[in-house]
Amino acid sequence: MTEKLIRCGRLIRGTDDPPVENAWVHIRAERIEAVGGGKAPEGNFQQIDLRELTVLPGFIDAHSHLSIVPGEGDQLGQMRQDGPWNTIRSIPNLEANLRSGVTVQRIMGEEHGIDFHLKRGIEQGLVLGPRLLASGRHLVASNGHGVALTTTDGEQEVRKLARRNLALGADQIKIFVTGGLSSAGTSVDVCSYTPQEVAAAVEEAGRAGTYVAAHAHGGRGVDLCIAEGVRTVEHGAFVDETQLEAMIKSEMWLVGTFSILFHPEGIEKSDFSVPSIRDKVMRAREVVAENFRTVVASGVNLALGSDSMHGWIGFEAECLVDFGASPLRAIQAITRDAARACRVDREHGTVEPGKRADLVAVAGDPLQDISRLQAVKAVFKGGVPVDGA
Repeated sequence: MTEKLIRCGRLIRGTDDPPVENAWVHIRAERIEAVGGGKAPEGNFQQIDLRELTVLPGFIDAHSHLSIVPGEGDQLGQMRQDGPWNTIRSIPNLEANLRSGVTVQRIMGEEHGIDFHLKRGIEQGLVLGPRLLASGRHLVASNGHGVALTTTDGEQEVRKLARRNLALGADQIKIFVTGGLSSAGTSVDVCSYTPQEVAAAVEEAGRAGTYVAAHAHGGRGVDLCIAEGVRTVEHGAFVDETQLEAMIKSEMWLVGTFSILFHPEGIEKSDFSVPSIRDKVMRAREVVAENFRTVVASGVNLALGSDSMHGWIGFEAECLVDFGASPLRAIQAITRDAARACRVDREHGTVEPGKRADLVAVAGDPLQDISRLQAVKAVFKGGVPVDGA
């Protein structure tokens, strides 16, 4: 039977519309056929009763990696491990994400092309996991944050690696523009690429019909991203109001990543033993908690990603509410707006006819208590229930 009728206690569609009580979702094959409230249509449907639960669009993790577990420490060292081993290590991470409600996951760099292989494995039903948006090997300067095995210096090398990733089927190009929090030798204030190098990446991505996502926390690095046409700024812990205004004008996106910074299973669990990392994280916690209130109030395009905190996408939304967002906006940051940021909103992000039947059911009402996003009781990917969710 290819047609299903899901009965929902409450439906949050991911749009700006109010929730629908006593709702239903009609699924034909892998897509949403119709949505409504009250009396359900009659027909020879497989009936799925979720009337005790709230149903939402499948969550979209707009920034993650496959082979990294932040709580294990030395994230770049984890990425340096052999490709076959990191592929195996990634499988439980994929399953944890899917069972937490993540049905689309944008991968922001992996060595050995493991994101391409796992994407294909998921599509062929060999591996259980979300739909993947793969980047391939990220672009990083030899003196930059993010160095695992591959470095890319100079305009020619930037173009070559971007083209190789695109030839393998990259959905976007990832570049590291500033330093980061989880490496001891780089500062978040340092900008490791020239305007010409960033422009080359943007041009190559644009000619292939896609875009560049840039690791950038603030300062000159974010200015460079704005000037050269980067689409999504990842992390953005130290963006200022002038930069936010420019990002709004350019219709750019900021992708927040909070759990790796604030959750005890994140950097705190392991890398706090390195004093320089601990100092950067403690400073960043103070700045982000204050700065993201400005980000939220600015109205900038905003999405969220777990940054490899597998299974914790709901915590990302909780943090955004703590920073002043409404629960609905936090939900949209991992559904509709994340889909827009990743350019997959024609297929994902809202519960509307014609879109993929990717759904999450949670206990309680996340519009009243955002932590309910972590009380996942059922996940549907293409209308098919995920075992163990």
